[in-house]
Amino acid sequence: MSSGRGQVNELMDLVLRRLAELGEPGSPMSIREATRRSRSRVNYETLRKIARGEHSGDITDQTAEGLSLALDVPVQQIYDAARVPRPMSRWELPTRFDRLDLEERRLVEDVAAALLRAREKGLRDAQ
Repeated sequence: MSSGRGQVNELMDLVLRRLAELGEPGSPMSIREATRRSRSRVNYETLRKIARGEHSGDITDQTAEGLSLALDVPVQQIYDAARVPRPMSRWELPTRFDRLDLEERRLVEDVAAALLRAREKGLRDAQ
């Protein structure tokens, strides 16, 4: 079993369950209808792959928001099923960092990006 298989299955299960619940008895809501309900935040192919268990399980914030709209569930439920942390609010550095020049700011961004990559790898390895 691959490292992301559990998250794919939980997300797939949520999608399939909600499509069934939102459809008519014996006829789940279509993936096309769910895509329309997402207000263009998630595309048909991504939703189809999730429903078939063929998706990597890595979702963007836009995809999580789209799935939340499409499936009429709280966005936190999407993040929980995908086993990815929900983003925090916008982070603004203290004003003392306004003195950093462009090169120094890029260095800070590179360090932050490396921290995120390490965290994501740790989350994938733990599964």
